[in-house]
Amino acid sequence: MIIRTATAEEAARLAPYLPVTHAVLDGDRLAGGLSLIEARPGVRELSVWVIPEERRRGVASKAVRTMAEQADGRLEMVTDVADTVSQRVALNAGFTREAVRRNSGPDGGRPDDIVWAWLPGDPPGPAARPLPDLRGGELRDGEVSLRPLGPVDVDELLTLINLPDIRARSVVRHVRPRAEVARRCEYAPSEWLAGNRADFTIRVNDEFAGDIGLYYEAWSRSAMMGYSMLPAFRGRGIVTRAVRLLSAWAFEIGIPRLAAGTAPDNAASQRVLEKAGFALEGVQRSRLDGPDGTRIDDVVYVLLP
Repeated sequence: MIIRTATAEEAARLAPYLPVTHAVLDGDRLAGGLSLIEARPGVRELSVWVIPEERRRGVASKAVRTMAEQADGRLEMVTDVADTVSQRVALNAGFTREAVRRNSGPDGGRPDDIVWAWLPGDPPGPAARPLPDLRGGELRDGEVSLRPLGPVDVDELLTLINLPDIRARSVVRHVRPRAEVARRCEYAPSEWLAGNRADFTIRVNDEFAGDIGLYYEAWSRSAMMGYSMLPAFRGRGIVTRAVRLLSAWAFEIGIPRLAAGTAPDNAASQRVLEKAGFALEGVQRSRLDGPDGTRIDDVVYVLLP
């Protein structure tokens, strides 16, 4: 791969996509372009665009990594929070996710942006990912499967989390508006890439049955688990199978400790955890908000590899 200052012809060809400063070539063939501009004193912003027929060959990641290795100051990349392709490029090139800029467009109508940064001396990419991609795209146990949460799941998740008994046992008890749930579903793939959480839908023969999530704690490398089920699928052992599937994947990717909390009176959830192999560890007193301004205990179960 060759990266050099773009000719006028190359810049004109790529101008509809970004203001090109550098051409990316594979041999004599133009594969894409880079834009490197001064965002503010001492900081340059890097953008990349790859010609469609040249994609899925790692061109963007290699080009960005090459530019980063040559940088003598701070480089930034800015990606739409829903643009996981560009986020993967940043991660593969060794950039660090630093912040989310909310509604960062001039009219406040743009989606949120993620700011990524590279500094001289940062380790070469790819960046470490505590929550890697799934092999095969899902976790499955016969007719029960766990699939990554995404924008197509908005309506089903909205129905689930607004059920009265689900809200009564949730950390967040208000009725969720559709916009809030849509935002969660849209941002779920980005949160996974960031290593913050892995959210799944639980499906039985492809029918939505509930949700389950793994919430990563970076400083301890451990994780917490939470889940909810539609009434029609309760009492059939489905959520226990889902917990086992997710637990097995967590240990496979190197998480050394899984915890799950339940309300003291949530006997059904406690039975699920016990059947899945979790052991009662203790009670965290007055840990969670309860109804009408009260506080309730959190009964903690733990599973180790």
